[in-house]
Amino acid sequence: MARPRIALLNTEIIGRAAIELVESGHELRVVPLAKRLGVSVSSLYHHVDGREGVIRAMRQVLVSEYIGATTTHADWRETIRSEVEQTWSMYAHHPRVLQHMITVVIDEQDVLRFYSALVGALEISGLPEDEILTTIEVIDAFTFGAAIDALSPDVVLDPAQTDERLTELLATHPTGKARNQQVFRQGLELIIAGIAARAAGNSPR
Repeated sequence: MARPRIALLNTEIIGRAAIELVESGHELRVVPLAKRLGVSVSSLYHHVDGREGVIRAMRQVLVSEYIGATTTHADWRETIRSEVEQTWSMYAHHPRVLQHMITVVIDEQDVLRFYSALVGALEISGLPEDEILTTIEVIDAFTFGAAIDALSPDVVLDPAQTDERLTELLATHPTGKARNQQVFRQGLELIIAGIAARAAGNSPR
């Protein structure tokens, strides 16, 4: 019998099915995933290494769609903006998947390239060497939080229950997706300003 021209199962198919499963509100479990794909659990395990392998497959799918090659910028700030923008966009569009991805060690070269780009930008900024990795972790934590914020209701604070000043501010404050985007962009600018201030303090006088 001739072999099928199209593979019935591979890591990309598994990753996409797992993304659909999680985003439909279901718990990420191997048995329901195998049933969703119409295969046995043992067949699934020929392509992924358990639940962690499924999470890696999800990450591989999303990284291929959202994370591009590093672009060289004259200004280290622009490198940080462009790199972090890509990851935030990926996480904000898939916040439920993010909750799983952060539980698995990163060893994929496409993802590690992102961290290498941040190291290079921070070195150019003049940030003290012993603060570089912690600063990257701060950027990561902020990006994760801003993405999870996408799951928030359109209006986070109830205007009917706030004091007069808060009510005034809420009246002109964006809601929904626009609010989430503003949280990310303003937050990232605050972080970049903080990096610049730290680097300036580290410069020889």
